[in-house]
Amino acid sequence: MNYLIVLVAIFGVIACALTGVFWYLQVVKQMIARDEIYGLAIARLKHVAVLVGALAGSGVGAVCAFYLIENQSVSFVAWLGRISYVFIICAASSHILVLVHAWFHIRRELSSSESLSNSLGNVRLNKLKQIEAKHRHYIDIRTRDDEVVDELIGVISEPIFNARRDMMRLPLYGYLGTVCGILLMAQELGRIDEASQTFKVLSSMATGLVLAFKTTLVALLAYLPLRKIIDLLINRLVEIEKLWRNQREEFDRR
Repeated sequence: MNYLIVLVAIFGVIACALTGVFWYLQVVKQMIARDEIYGLAIARLKHVAVLVGALAGSGVGAVCAFYLIENQSVSFVAWLGRISYVFIICAASSHILVLVHAWFHIRRELSSSESLSNSLGNVRLNKLKQIEAKHRHYIDIRTRDDEVVDELIGVISEPIFNARRDMMRLPLYGYLGTVCGILLMAQELGRIDEASQTFKVLSSMATGLVLAFKTTLVALLAYLPLRKIIDLLINRLVEIEKLWRNQREEFDRR
């Protein structure tokens, strides 16, 4: 029977990995479609999606397989607490894919030249030329160019700010495991009615306590580095915006 469970667990991990790859490839298709509106293309994005999807799916499958093999006869509350690991993995992996996509764009913009057509900077310069061809007054040129800059910066910044907003759910998933772990401890504490059961109940309480702290720890370990990466990307976006606005001044002096 144990061999059957192990076999099911292995196939479950493989199935979860394939599901993760398929899911994130669909997500990447939406990113690519959005990039194509501005004539952009990132060749390695699909490879990143395959890697992130495989790792995330394998992680989800591994969590389920581990607890399935370790102990199947646990309560619904215990399984709900364990599922918080799955929520954390899925949320963190989706944020990683979004941030990698944004990082590809930011790196390209900071290293691109005017001759590179596959960049937002080139799109912005072309629009600036069109604006200056239609308008003569500096105020009109500046106003319309600011609108273009805001639009193009939003192509990169909007997914980043959405990720920063949605990332607040990560600690909540950890708190879900914490609540479930504390509830398990309370349930086990209520079972102490005989001296002979004390050590068994204390062991079960320790399991609930470990679940409570480990889920919160995992959630924070996923949240804090991702939040730091978002702050760094936002700083790079500010550099790009300053660069583009300085280009307008240089363009006017020509």
